[in-house]
Amino acid sequence: MLAPLCKGSHDGTLFRLVNKDSARRAVWTCTVASAVLGSLLPLVGMPQLRIPAESVTEFEQAVAHFQAGNYEAALRQTEPLGRRHPDVAEIQHLLAIVLDLNRRPEEANQHFRRAVELEPQSVGFRTNFGASLMRLGQASEAERQFRHALELEPNHPTASFNLGTTLLQQGRPGEALRWLEEAYSIQPNVYQNAYQLAYCRFLLGKYEATDTLLTRLAGPADSRAELQLLQALTDRALGRSDRADEVVQAIRPMLDGQPELEFQLALLLLNQDMAAHSEELLRSVARRLPASYPAHFNLAVAQNRLGKLPEAIGTAKSALALEETSEVHLLLGDLLESQGQPLEAVTHFQKAVTLDPNADNYFALGYEFLTHWNWEAAARVFSEGLKRMPDSWNLWIGAGAAELGLTRYEEATRAFLNAVRLRPEEMMGFHLLSQAFDRSDEAFDSALLSFRQLLERAPTDPLARYFEALATLRQASRSGDSDEVATRVDTLAELTRENPQFLEAQLLLGEIQFELQKWPAAVEVLQQAVRLAPDHLLAHYRLGLALQRTGQAQQARQMLQRYRDLKAEEDRTVGGRVAATTRFIVEMKQDDRRR
Repeated sequence: MLAPLCKGSHDGTLFRLVNKDSARRAVWTCTVASAVLGSLLPLVGMPQLRIPAESVTEFEQAVAHFQAGNYEAALRQTEPLGRRHPDVAEIQHLLAIVLDLNRRPEEANQHFRRAVELEPQSVGFRTNFGASLMRLGQASEAERQFRHALELEPNHPTASFNLGTTLLQQGRPGEALRWLEEAYSIQPNVYQNAYQLAYCRFLLGKYEATDTLLTRLAGPADSRAELQLLQALTDRALGRSDRADEVVQAIRPMLDGQPELEFQLALLLLNQDMAAHSEELLRSVARRLPASYPAHFNLAVAQNRLGKLPEAIGTAKSALALEETSEVHLLLGDLLESQGQPLEAVTHFQKAVTLDPNADNYFALGYEFLTHWNWEAAARVFSEGLKRMPDSWNLWIGAGAAELGLTRYEEATRAFLNAVRLRPEEMMGFHLLSQAFDRSDEAFDSALLSFRQLLERAPTDPLARYFEALATLRQASRSGDSDEVATRVDTLAELTRENPQFLEAQLLLGEIQFELQKWPAAVEVLQQAVRLAPDHLLAHYRLGLALQRTGQAQQARQMLQRYRDLKAEEDRTVGGRVAATTRFIVEMKQDDRRR
């Protein structure tokens, strides 16, 4: 038999998280914590219960039905009690629980709320109310209830567990880890505590820690399907073995009729880029839970990864009809852009920013404008985002790219300098800085210093050596320092010998040798460059001229003809792109006026 993946789960609200990063998408999930029914049991027979004397017998009979698992009988006994005693917290709490067990979650939630209003200091009532809110998809309000419960009783294991799962549901696994670890430390022998902590660690990429915890869980629980799959995926992530396909096929029959389990396992598979298996499971979940936004959202993600764009768009629109979130707007924006529908795409990116003005959403919107060369609009978006989030590396990168497109090199250089200050380990920032700094006067020296500091931190890194050589060469060109030029030429020559596939070093060395009119050396380097980059315009042009200077007329004509062909193709491509971009901007403005 499959074990439930969370405490008391019945019909399980499902969830997702999407983050913009270099891969544009990463998915996290968790199943939902449910009402902790055991918290009712200590109430029976306790003197502090304020049950009216004439109703004590009925209340105890209802509790007995509940404990025996006869939930329909418990409900028949409790509903009249609840109507007669709307101001007795214990009766409202019991009624909420049995309504929940009889699959009437909306009504149950009203009575959980009433119990908390009557007894606001009750940790059990508040924890169960939060779990009820979770099942109804109200994760933010559920989080508030669990945090309040933990203020009342800081070491409450169930409140800690449920807060951890709530944070996972909201796409915050880093924050969830603390609370799941707290629940596990208090109740290490509770299976759900251990499994959910292992699951969270896996989602965070802490595979060794996941493996350690799964080893402790092995034994009587090792037949549980979700445990088998998590172990198989952990082994796969650690490079030990890949039994994931085999395990998935083995456990599929055990999942029939359990959409909560199907969903969690689907998300584990999606997390490990096993999109085909994940899509199959998510289709099943979406059929069984047609009102589940997360099932449809993640199905669209899986379809997108499989290249099924039209299907993914349809599924994402179904998710949007169920719930409007910034994540689904981001996903639709990406999908529509991939289908060549930029106007529709930008509308979704704008809505994502409106719903959740975070750095990722601002970057997605600005990136869409960059994609269509609308530099001014992109610059405005990134500027607005940076007012809110001045320490966002992504936004500084985007702002620099927009300023570079506008040929505002001072602003671009300063933006990239901010990016490398925030993340000095990210080479992309230095790559972009190298494209702008030479045409900056005010920020040139700061850029030069950044490149030299990079080399100090990583003296053997080929990219660090290249960037420092580039910056020093540009400085030497400004000052006329021939000794510095010669030294950096030697550095570049050494880099190209050590790394013959290092295109940027080949191109820069070829450019310098060309400018120094060292024609044979320029020919040798530029020939390697055009082999590495067959469509590089400037390399072909310089190589053609260098061949002329060395008397190789026929090869020079061939190379220059290749340059002219590439230039004509680029002109046609650019012309078409500019025309499409112009239409995009004009239509967007017209659409703004209509709105």
